[in-house]
Amino acid sequence: MATVHRAKKRGPQGFERSVALKRMLQHLAEDPTFVESFVREAKVASLLQHPNIAQIYDFGRIGGIYYIAMELVAGFDVRKLLRFANRANEPIPLHVVLSILGEMCDALEYAHTFVDEHGSALQIVHRDISPSNLIVSHTGHLKVIDFGIAKAHSRQLHTESGAVKGKLGYMSPEAALGMQVYPVSDIFSMGVVAWELVTASPLFSARTDFETMRRIREADVVP
Repeated sequence: MATVHRAKKRGPQGFERSVALKRMLQHLAEDPTFVESFVREAKVASLLQHPNIAQIYDFGRIGGIYYIAMELVAGFDVRKLLRFANRANEPIPLHVVLSILGEMCDALEYAHTFVDEHGSALQIVHRDISPSNLIVSHTGHLKVIDFGIAKAHSRQLHTESGAVKGKLGYMSPEAALGMQVYPVSDIFSMGVVAWELVTASPLFSARTDFETMRRIREADVVP
């Protein structure tokens, strides 16, 4: 629903900051559903201040087009790491896997247990934990990105149930069926990512969505 650009935020006295600028596609600016989803991403992500979650710096609208300026993470996503391991036909070193998973756990626990300034638990669920939304920075630390379809139990941040959102091969059974999702759904997705990092091969993804759904439903995971 958007394009992402490398950009610079400029200020007085020559101040500059490199950012990732997420800009809504122009033809979607007329669609209130997409606008609502884009605005919700900015609202949810702006609440989360954690070293393993990409930060939001700015949100606005120019000429009817919404944008989000966020932390630019220098590095590569876990999907690229998996592709490299697959091509090299070698496993990812276990200490690297454990480092990624440990920081992913920290980020998700923070989001799942987050409380607002009134002390209300929002129970934020990412709903799209997958290799493309996990970036390993050049410093070696993990950043979780893209809370665009996150679900939060808050009147201002509400998302509808009954909608299938996310990447099918990493969904929990309840998410794939469009059922109500809770933090445990993210944990299931994290387990799928963990399995792939250890084996360097996909767990549920198949040639067709039907076959992928069948594998998720049966959840026959080889140890």
